[in-house]
Parts: sequence; C-alpha cells; structure tokens
Amino acid sequence: MKYLLQLAMLALLSALAQATPASAQTANPDSATMQALLSEVRQLRLTVEKSLSLAPRMQLLLQRAQLQDQKVARITQQLDEVRKQIGVETARQTSANDRLAKIEQDISNEADATRRKQLEDVRASLKMVAGNGPDQQLRARESEIANSLQTEQAILDEINGKLDTIERQLPQ
Repeated sequence: MKYLLQLAMLALLSALAQATPASAQTANPDSATMQALLSEVRQLRLTVEKSLSLAPRMQLLLQRAQLQDQKVARITQQLDEVRKQIGVETARQTSANDRLAKIEQDISNEADATRRKQLEDVRASLKMVAGNGPDQQLRARESEIANSLQTEQAILDEINGKLDTIERQLPQ
C-alpha cells in the first residue's frame, strides 16, 4: 500500500514536471492527456486512502472473528460432551429396562422361593435405575449450552457479515 502511494506521488510529480514546460511552449495539445493523468492519479490516491482506512477495520474484525470462532468451537465441544453423557445415561436406562424385562420373566418362571426372592430384590434395584432417565440437570445443562451456542454463532455470523461488507468495499 505504501509503495503504491509513493508510486502515485512519483507519477504525479513527474507529470507536473513535464506539464509546466509543455504548457508554456505550446497551445496545450497534451492538456487533455495531462488532465486525464491527473484525474487517474487522484482516483488512485482516493483508492489507496480508502484501502488504508479499511485495513485496520478488517484486521480488527478478523481477530474478533477468530476469537469468536474459538468460543463457538469450545461451546460446541461442551455440548457434544453433555450429549455423550445423556447418551450414556439413556443406554444405561435401556439396558436396565431390558434386564428388568428378563428378570420379570425369570420371576414368573421361578419355582424356588429363595431364588425368586433374590430375583425380586434385583428387580427392585433395576426398577430404580430403569425409572430414572437422563438426569434433569443434564438435560437443563444441554439446553443452556445449546442456547449459548446459538447466541455465540449469531455473533460470529454478524462479524462475518461485517467482513463481507468490508471486502465488497475493497477495490477489485
């Protein structure tokens, strides 16, 4: 950027140096060319100034986007961990329900009173496990993290939108 600005200034100075003697000697045959060149140098200067003013904003937004992306990734990982815990609890409950069904069948087929008592004790403990689904606190935590993720993702999307706007403002 700095190089372009220096190049533009050099071109402007050389154009002005050439324009002074030419205007004194002739009736301005190169005047239109000189005016076009000056206009182009002015446009170049404006473009360089605009690019220079957009660069710090772009850099700041890029850093914010990186930090926000890391935050979204961290929250996504937390949500995945909670969902894995819920999956483990659900699988444990399903297994307990399956075992409970088998115990119920074994109790109905058992003739020995001692063995039947043992099976009924196992059934009582399995009913406690089978009746408890994934912990409500775990479900609440999942909901809380999911809401947080949605909020942080919206912030990241907003930052990316701002970056897109700045990118469209840059000269092609």
